[in-house]
Amino acid sequence: ILDLFENTHVKPEGRKIISADLAMQGRDKFVGGHFHGNVGHVDIEMPKATGRSIELALRSLKEEKKIPNSNIVADADGLGSYLESYIKNIKPFHGGRPAIKKREYANLKSECAFKLAELINKRELYIIATEEQQEEIATELTTCLKRQSVDKDTMKKRLITKEKMKDDLRRSPDFLDWLIMAMYFKVVPTGGPIKVKSKG
Repeated sequence: ILDLFENTHVKPEGRKIISADLAMQGRDKFVGGHFHGNVGHVDIEMPKATGRSIELALRSLKEEKKIPNSNIVADADGLGSYLESYIKNIKPFHGGRPAIKKREYANLKSECAFKLAELINKRELYIIATEEQQEEIATELTTCLKRQSVDKDTMKKRLITKEKMKDDLRRSPDFLDWLIMAMYFKVVPTGGPIKVKSKG
């Protein structure tokens, strides 16, 4: 995990994206940043934010880094639905949705989390952040990036629950959520919207 902040051999190349873990007034933080390939930067960390300040911060970041709306992913449970109506064509992240590899993972969030762990273990991810942010990220990864006990009925890989993370961490894993959502574009083919088959 500590190599994550020293992997200078990983160079910025390829697709540019923005990932954002949204939060307003409360205990959670609004964390956002951009990735150029496998090099990520923590650009936004706001303890308290309004819907308007979140929108302005992301607009400013996307314009500065020249990143199109379709290369932005934000959590869609709650605030994400608000943001979607103001910044068109962003990718809404629904972690509870079925995984792309449905037979292997319990849901999309778990699949993205295992992809994150894979890149970390292979030393293929480089994160640029302040020393304080590095410490928080390392703590969150160590505490929360864990596999839940294998479900004997499905044998699918599943990340531990958000409630378990908060209990163990004593706060919300905002940086971890930011990193997990960034994996969306590596897990979902072409980074396009997930097609849900209708029943019947």
